[in-house]
Amino acid sequence: MLKKLALTLLLTANTLYADTIGGEISLGMYSHAPSGSASYSVPLIGVGTSADLEDTLYWSDAEDIMLKAYLEHPFPFIPNAKIAFSNLSHNGQGEVTDFTWGGIEIPLQGDIDTSLDLKMYDLTLYYELLDNWVEVDAGVTLRYFDGNIAVNTLATFSSLSTTVTSESTNFDAFIPMLYGKTRFNIPTTDISLQLEGNAISYEETTFYDYELSARYTLAMGLGLEGGYKSIHLDSEDLTDGLKADMDFSGFYASVVWDF
Repeated sequence: MLKKLALTLLLTANTLYADTIGGEISLGMYSHAPSGSASYSVPLIGVGTSADLEDTLYWSDAEDIMLKAYLEHPFPFIPNAKIAFSNLSHNGQGEVTDFTWGGIEIPLQGDIDTSLDLKMYDLTLYYELLDNWVEVDAGVTLRYFDGNIAVNTLATFSSLSTTVTSESTNFDAFIPMLYGKTRFNIPTTDISLQLEGNAISYEETTFYDYELSARYTLAMGLGLEGGYKSIHLDSEDLTDGLKADMDFSGFYASVVWDF
């Protein structure tokens, strides 16, 4: 009798576990175009000129990976979890006039080589508010920024360019953000539409990002997702002397496994 009871409880627990614990993993490629401006001043010494990301720093479209993973469970009052990673990398080279970036000053004309390397790590805790053909999640995200903007002046000798002076600006910060996601599962189809985003605004700082996407589920939880992603960074608090008002927007495509 005890063996039958234990077996019944075990089978019931396994069924509950299978029905209520799950997750999702997606890996994709994000094509992003930069816009906006940035400036860097040596603290207490000088004022940097506002540099347009496209026309002055010569950043153009680039592609980088993006990763998201969700874990959902049946335990009440304990939030579900999501982790995410995205990378923004840009490079450019060209001629500038009347340009100042930190200790670099080009009063007339000169050539520069520039780069951005920005990594963003997210930990999101959220609750599922609706879970039927319309799904709604809400929570908070703790985002860690780890970035670097490098500017090098160039001198050309016999068509070969060499670096003369360099200014490397590192910045990092932990930023809390509000999180929300809404998904519409179109009845009798394998298609869903989704809007997901994070946002925070305080004093002279505004950060937000969002993804607007469509997904087609193939089989065994595997699916293809494509959409539009936008990231906005506007702050003077990332590091002393750095002012950034930058946008990165473009289309992305991902492979998704919903288990």
